[in-house]
Amino acid sequence: MNKKNYLILSIAFLIAFLAILVSFNYCVLDQSVNRFFAENQSKFLSSFSNLFAFIFDAKCIIALILICSISLWFSDKRKDSIFLVYLGISYGILVFLLKNLVERARPDNLIETGFSFPSGHATISIIFLGFWIYFCYSHIKNMPIKIITICTLALLIFFVCISRLILGVHWFSDVLSGIILGGFILFGGIWLRRTI
Repeated sequence: MNKKNYLILSIAFLIAFLAILVSFNYCVLDQSVNRFFAENQSKFLSSFSNLFAFIFDAKCIIALILICSISLWFSDKRKDSIFLVYLGISYGILVFLLKNLVERARPDNLIETGFSFPSGHATISIIFLGFWIYFCYSHIKNMPIKIITICTLALLIFFVCISRLILGVHWFSDVLSGIILGGFILFGGIWLRRTI
């Protein structure tokens, strides 16, 4: 894909995010999706979801980004190393600002506190795992390995996002907004990386 397409994708994700931000409220869909997950709980799903909540928590993800960036730097992938740090910083600033500007309450839960919109876990899963999808797409030559790796990473994104609903710590629109915001940051970052 050429760099212009990444810019177009980034702008499209930004417009979609702004549309949700301007029109969001506790819609019927939010209530229905959260009710569905509340009524279909299991110990296995909760434990599985808690694992993803831990791995993609802010402290763990900062450590993962630093470790991966240092590894990339010393593997002569310095542009990718800087790009990953840029994505991490963009995520931190935008999610912090949006949560504190919107101040949306979470669904009733005993697990997490703080504001709900957008889902930071959904946002960082798109950014961090999306970075690795882009990296694999760009650097892995063996097609079967490339496909398996990219599909595995995409499945992990799905699990991270769905885990926020299973645990009942976000509304559906929070998770959807996190995915869209992550897409905006990721595709905008890829465009910037390929431009500079």
